[in-house]
Amino acid sequence: MSAKNRVTFTGLDLSEKLWPKDLRGARVGLVAHPASVNRRLEYAVTVCIKSKKFKLTTLFGPQHGILGQTQDNMIEWEGFHDRQTGLPVFSLYGQTRKPEPSMLDHIDVLVIDIQDIGARYYTFIWTMENCMQACMEMNKSIVILDRPNPIGGHIIEGPVLQKAYTSLWDNVLSLSGMA
Repeated sequence: MSAKNRVTFTGLDLSEKLWPKDLRGARVGLVAHPASVNRRLEYAVTVCIKSKKFKLTTLFGPQHGILGQTQDNMIEWEGFHDRQTGLPVFSLYGQTRKPEPSMLDHIDVLVIDIQDIGARYYTFIWTMENCMQACMEMNKSIVILDRPNPIGGHIIEGPVLQKAYTSLWDNVLSLSGMA
């Protein structure tokens, strides 16, 4: 098959087909943002609500909000109740950067579907790490829906910060090439 005819599928595209058997029927929390779409440009929330393998119960949003409502840099936002789905939306870029135990009470598994470009300065990778830590602490499963890096994923550059100068950005190159 030539490169022109290849189709790239994201984790979201394959989530229904490849959903783990031991997580069937699970209550799911979804971490998403506006770029969380499948190849037909259906939003991850819509795709997950239609799932026959799990039940979407809770939404989480990173910096800029689940709907992109805070596009200005470094604007914190608070959670809300989504009128369209009837689901609670928790902010992971407000009073907390890490899901609190009460936010995970009504889920069995946390699904993360966030497009990233692998730049140290972006907060999405740290949101994912904080979610992974919270799930480990609360004994919750986690499923990460992988995506190709939109800037190629082959560019790796920049120094690793010295520990004395780090905050969120420990031990990661300026551009890691990972999504």
